[in-house]
Amino acid sequence: MSFLKRKMVLQHGSRITIQTHHKHADQMCSLLGLNNRLQNKRTPGHVEMDQLDTSGEVSPDQARVFRTCVGILLYLAADLPHCQHVVRHLSTYSTQPTTCSMTILRHLVSYLACHEDICVSLRWRGRNSGLFHQYGSAAEYAMEFFTDSDWASNKETRRSISCSTIFLGNCLLYSSSRAQKLVSLSSAEAEVYACSSGASDGLLLAGIISWMTNSKVKIYLLTDSSGARGILQRQGVGRVRHLSCRVLWLQEYINSGQIKLSTVAGSCNPADIGTKRLPCARLRSLMCLLGM
Repeated sequence: MSFLKRKMVLQHGSRITIQTHHKHADQMCSLLGLNNRLQNKRTPGHVEMDQLDTSGEVSPDQARVFRTCVGILLYLAADLPHCQHVVRHLSTYSTQPTTCSMTILRHLVSYLACHEDICVSLRWRGRNSGLFHQYGSAAEYAMEFFTDSDWASNKETRRSISCSTIFLGNCLLYSSSRAQKLVSLSSAEAEVYACSSGASDGLLLAGIISWMTNSKVKIYLLTDSSGARGILQRQGVGRVRHLSCRVLWLQEYINSGQIKLSTVAGSCNPADIGTKRLPCARLRSLMCLLGM
């Protein structure tokens, strides 16, 4: 069936695949003057993303094309968790596109053109099934959200990047890649802000699932940062006195047991996919964890 320009197919073993429509990539290739049959990119991110952008602005016509393509990418981003970091980066140039940002856009569109068969795959494993193990009672839903950050990765503003991936029954519900609003002074602080962002999304989705199913939803927050766990498991700011008060509510949720704080190995953290530009092998392994 087709819904909201997405193709959904019921596969063998009760697995559902969700694939974006190929016309979006074709449209962007046409706008950028690319032949979609001649593209061969292994990863969505261009190396210029990691460099300070000193290039000049593009012409008004190119800027118009840039904004149109970014608008299409923002619509597709929900079904392309492996591209969300690049889409987030490009969206910051919407007001003043540069030559460098146009190069990054052309690289991403080229990648999408030659990887049209990539899709999100969902297979329900049970209410208490997690990505790596089972949780609690089968009578309640277990919702996992993994968080990660890349500290001070933006060389212009030095803001960190947060990513969260939320799973229910071993199915990916939601993923996001966001630039943090504050400049973190340590990697642990950046990880705490990432946990706060992911917890906000997780609490909203948990409330929706609980309302839809009339069942209890248990929330599990997983991070690969020992420093962030230490901050979140205590009360107050402690020695990190500059810590934003907007994350202290998360300590209350963890202290009351409404959110269970746990750990995940950095090599197995699916939220790493939206924090930085990754090499091909690492990208593919994380896409496998996300069920793509």
